[in-house]
Amino acid sequence: NETMKCDMAGAAAVFAAVVSAARLGLKVNVTGWLALAENMPSGNATRPGDVLRMYSGKTVEVLNTDAEGRLVLADALTRASEEKPDAIVDVATLTGAMVLALGNRTFGVMANDDAFRTSIHEIAEEVGESSWPMPLPADLR
Repeated sequence: NETMKCDMAGAAAVFAAVVSAARLGLKVNVTGWLALAENMPSGNATRPGDVLRMYSGKTVEVLNTDAEGRLVLADALTRASEEKPDAIVDVATLTGAMVLALGNRTFGVMANDDAFRTSIHEIAEEVGESSWPMPLPADLR
């Protein structure tokens, strides 16, 4: 998408889910972390070779200046994990690789817990959403 309007679809879905849970009065604690970034050229923009210190304290070198979404998502996931939730679900539109693999109507499901990944896939199928469980190598879990 040339206008990049779809880049915020993951955050919009999370926002809608949290608002829906509240309006339905669900007896569940749901917290949404919206990792938002504005990709605008300026004198303060990141450049290839910049080294950033992340929220976790780790440093990363910027190789691709179109990676701002991944950077803010990494910080949001680190911060969300500090809350010790039962589960963290990341809904993001970070890469075209998933579209190449599955097309634009099927979403990929990755998890560090196979049972959780399977349940997300099965629930999606039950409600008519096309999903596919993706492998996550052991060294990335």
